[in-house]
Formats: sequence, structure tokens, C-alpha cells
Amino acid sequence: MEDKQTRKLHFNIFDLLILLLAAAVGVGVLALRNRAAGTDVARETVPMRCTVEFIRVVDGMEEAMHPGDSVFRSTDGAYFGKIVDVSSVPHKEVEYAPALGQYVEYEAAEYSDIYVVVESECYATERELVFGSVPVKIGAELPVKGRGFARVGYAVALDTMGAALPENTAAGVGGCEAVYTLLFEDARSFYEENIHLGDRFYEPKTGTLLGTVEALSVRPHEETALAPDGTASVVAKPGRYDLTVTLRGRFVDKADGYYLDGGAELKVGASIAVESRTISRTGVFAAIESVEGVA
Repeated sequence: MEDKQTRKLHFNIFDLLILLLAAAVGVGVLALRNRAAGTDVARETVPMRCTVEFIRVVDGMEEAMHPGDSVFRSTDGAYFGKIVDVSSVPHKEVEYAPALGQYVEYEAAEYSDIYVVVESECYATERELVFGSVPVKIGAELPVKGRGFARVGYAVALDTMGAALPENTAAGVGGCEAVYTLLFEDARSFYEENIHLGDRFYEPKTGTLLGTVEALSVRPHEETALAPDGTASVVAKPGRYDLTVTLRGRFVDKADGYYLDGGAELKVGASIAVESRTISRTGVFAAIESVEGVA
């Protein structure tokens, strides 16, 4: 009888240890997943607005979009927000006119550009703004559906409505620090409007911290065009700009190159996909301005 009681006691203790271990593993997995997703920032929701642009749609599509209607991400049905305003303008195309030696802008018959303002309860992480359940970045595709429409658009404006966003505290790793520039060519003005001093830039797939924005400069985007006589000239393209963003980032110095935050390699002339809390864009490493060791 005593042996049976002893065996039962041992079994109960072992079972309890298994349960405690399983619980600890579960908590650890959730913590790691939340940290990887950037959700370690407090999720205090505030109302924000996002303007979504639908380019070159058939005239009349805006009639299926109504203020007050809910909209969702069409790929999975995730809630995005409610429509608060809808407007449209004639769609315009830009083409180079050799006879004039410049680009000309003209309206495309029977097509419009639609702008839908969506309001939602949002929260911010270090790497994104989440509208309802949908992360939104300027320049990234945004598949949207409502009660009577579905279309892929692009976020072109973000309005925090006066809300103070949580401070981004990401610092990076590495024993060296570099000041370098990224070039975004042929960009529209909404990129400039949504890049701010102090923003952190990341490489989307790996999460590598590329650096912190220290300066931003803009110039008109120019392209080489041929005149009817075959001569070439450099012509500015209306509504397009080249953005140069200066970043300061920590890196690991290896024999074969500099690795920002120990991940993405810093190579002048190489393209790299980047994102901040507000934008998504592919840029080019344009120059390394300084490299120095840090304590």
C-alpha cells in the first residue's frame, strides 16, 4: 500500500512539471512572436485616417463607395476601417512629346483616380501603423474591398489626427557606425511627406535595422529623352522626384564588407527594399559619407 502511494505521488509531481514546462514554452513562444512582430510597444489605440488612392479606374466606381461603410483587406477579410470621405479626379497620363522636347500631361478619357479616406482605431509598433487589423505603409499595395467594390490601391496619406506615436527606441548592434545615403528615384511627393527626421529604416524580410534618418533632400526627377533629330536632352518629369535620405546606422565590420545591424550588407550601388513605420520603397545605396568605431 505504501509503495502504491509513493508511486502515485511521484506520478503527480512529474505530471505537474510537464504542465509547468508546457506553459513556460507557450509563454516564451508568444513573447518571441510578439517581439518579432514589433508588438512589444503598448497597444493603445487612437483614431487615425488613411487616404487610399485607386489609380485609373472606370468612371463611376466611386458610386459604390459610401461614407460609413466598413472596408476590409480583400485577401483575408481583415478589418481596415470605415469610409469617411470619397472623391475622384480625372485620371492623367504623362508622356514625352519629342516635338515639344518636354513631357506633357493629359486626361485619359473615361478613367478616374479615386481617393477614399478611411478612419480606424489604430495602434503603433516600432515598425508599423496598424489600422484595425491591417498594417498600412505609404507606397505599398493595399487590396481593399467594401460592400460593392474590390480594388488594389495604395496608401498615399496618413493622418494621425494629433495622436502622439510611441517613441521608437531601436538602436542596432555593431562596433562601428556609418553615415550613408539611400536614393529613391522617380518617387511621388507623398514619400517625402511621410519620411521624418528620427525615423528608423528596416529591411522588411530580415528585420535588419538599417539606420535612423538624419536628413532628407529632394530634387526633380530627370530622364534622358531623344528629339526628332536624334539629339538627347535631359528633361524633368512632372510630379516625380529623386529623394536622398541620409541615415546613421550601426554595423559589423567583416573582411568582405560592412553589415548593418549585423545583417544587410552596405554596398554602394546595390538596391535594397526598405521600410519605416510609415513607408515602403526600394532604394539604392548611394554613398558612404563616414565610418567610425564606437565604444
